[in-house]
Amino acid sequence: MKRISTLAILIFVAAAAALGQGYSAIADSTFKYVKAGTFGKPSVAKKTQKISLGQVRVHFKTVTSRESTARGHSADVTVYLDSDLTTADLQKLTDAFYQRLASKLNAIGIETVPFDSIKQTEYYAEKLGKQSEEKGADFDGKYGQAWVSVNAFDGPVFVRWRPEGTVEIIGFGQQKKLAKTAKETGGDIMTVDVVLDFASIMLSAAVKQDRQGWFYGDPYFYSDYSIGGLMNVSKSYIYLADQKNGFDQYSSAQPIAERIGYAEKPRQDASRASYRASKAFGKTDHTFTPLIIPATRERYLFAAGKVLDLYADMLAEKFRILRGGAVAPSGKPAEKPKDNTTLAEVENKARQNNDTTAVTTGEMKAAALAAEKAGKYQLAADYYERLAAADPENSVNHNLKRGSLYMDQIKDQKKAIEIFELVIKAAPNSPEGYYNRGTAYVKLQEWKKARKDLDKAIELRPTWVEAYLNRGIVLIYMKKLDDAFADFEKGIQLNPRIPNLYRARALVYKAKGNAALAAADELRAAQIEQGRY
Repeated sequence: MKRISTLAILIFVAAAAALGQGYSAIADSTFKYVKAGTFGKPSVAKKTQKISLGQVRVHFKTVTSRESTARGHSADVTVYLDSDLTTADLQKLTDAFYQRLASKLNAIGIETVPFDSIKQTEYYAEKLGKQSEEKGADFDGKYGQAWVSVNAFDGPVFVRWRPEGTVEIIGFGQQKKLAKTAKETGGDIMTVDVVLDFASIMLSAAVKQDRQGWFYGDPYFYSDYSIGGLMNVSKSYIYLADQKNGFDQYSSAQPIAERIGYAEKPRQDASRASYRASKAFGKTDHTFTPLIIPATRERYLFAAGKVLDLYADMLAEKFRILRGGAVAPSGKPAEKPKDNTTLAEVENKARQNNDTTAVTTGEMKAAALAAEKAGKYQLAADYYERLAAADPENSVNHNLKRGSLYMDQIKDQKKAIEIFELVIKAAPNSPEGYYNRGTAYVKLQEWKKARKDLDKAIELRPTWVEAYLNRGIVLIYMKKLDDAFADFEKGIQLNPRIPNLYRARALVYKAKGNAALAAADELRAAQIEQGRY
């Protein structure tokens, strides 16, 4: 029996636009414009031809926390990085990130000034002398977070920004010095700060009330979490100043993450309880035992380098778009006008012109294929109906094709369901009828019926990836996020090259409040589509 795979993902209502995002669109939406100095319009990035990377700073997270509240109650979880990394390791990684970013900018036609030339400027010497405490590694932390900040090539801080704070307000005098530095180097001065996190935390909290017989029990505070090692750039800040006192500011609108295995399974460490995030969050009903994510030095450096490389690539892509590059279109091409010609009309016209029509099964198959290729879907469906009657041994395949045309092209889901019911009646132990009828129910948003059919399709064919994808979508709408997640995970396990599985799983992550994991999946989908992964 021929398997018919008509579609994979289809509705998603509000999320439909996200499903079509390409790599360029994701890069464009990853960085948001904050403000500019020339009549409030960003212009420096659009016009820049040469950049002086005066400050490239990485804030390496060593402690990360997540807090969740419900009706005034709160819970928190704190995670620590356990590794034999040294400050020298982080310095080398930051220097390499500087070189990667310069290389990516060069690749899109932006020249970069050698760092040695930046070191010769008056403002560099001034900053180096007055702010020596901000040169090199900077250990800091607040609000349940901690990080080590490292400047590329051990340089000073031109524009001060901390992961949990706000950017330094640039006064007129400082802006003039930045403009002078840009003039001295011959390139617009640019500073980049990124926060590199090592973990992804999902934490939920709620006040629940269980039913016990005829009575309700007392409300109780419930919290749950999951955690894993996931290298990601959670935040970033970019400042760009030209020689004429113009400036642009950009910051991260969403994280950049890659699914790179670098750590072992997290383990509890009660000895770290004194550092728990409740000290910052205040009154806490439930605080989890602090966790440790053990990471070997080599694997951490590899994963961190990959994510920083991805960040550099995406920032360069953002600059390319700002300077006139187009974002890859995400919409569908315009549909051709529908041709609703029927088989009855074709045969009537043939009689009038004294012409012949398809009579044998071979002729009708060829005519059906030709009609479908020409976009005459109603005519093709009519031929398959005629074929099902004339060729009963293959009626199941003919009706599958006919039903698929009604479902995907003619857009008559009720008619498609009628046809798939014929398929199920003729072949009750084959999954195709259930899968396709279930998919038609999805299009009608009849979730319970869709799930029942997709359950049956998976029971009959446990390796059908598209069935797991469609059933996962149904489960999202039924608000069964954990079950949906399990279906998408199974689909990815069976075939890791289907981008919509990652996009679907990203929706679950977003619903659970994990932006980093969602971003990683959306990027993976775009990379697969563009052959980057």
